[in-house]
Amino acid sequence: MTDKRSIFALESSSKAGVGAAFGAIGAVVAAAATSRRTFDYEQIDPDLLATDPKNFVISHDSLERLELKKGLLGPIFRFNIEYRTAEGKGKKVKGQLVPPSALWKQKKQEGLGRKAIHYDYAKKVQDLYQRALPTAASAQLAAWKL
Repeated sequence: MTDKRSIFALESSSKAGVGAAFGAIGAVVAAAATSRRTFDYEQIDPDLLATDPKNFVISHDSLERLELKKGLLGPIFRFNIEYRTAEGKGKKVKGQLVPPSALWKQKKQEGLGRKAIHYDYAKKVQDLYQRALPTAASAQLAAWKL
């Protein structure tokens, strides 16, 4: 994520095309994931991620709504984004925030439980967007239901 755009990097996929990951932001992961790509998000140039055809970019100027809310079952949080394409067509992206495995392992070693790990990760996503978006835009667009 930059101050101008969100870059969604495909990290895992299934043969059926069901799985898609949101990289540093979160993930929708299929149980039958068959391939995996990893990135060092702190070191990689965002422009390189943005130009990869397996990834997609949402300009923050095109955002219409962000929603982060607790799912009904388990500790999972849902992340929904509504935006307009360059052609003016409305699009929606829906996913679940799943902490990266390295973060999961670290937090487990620190003694945190599943609920706390998921909540902490969702809170970090919220904080990232609140810092990246102008205050007025964040207040208008975002629905944070943590």
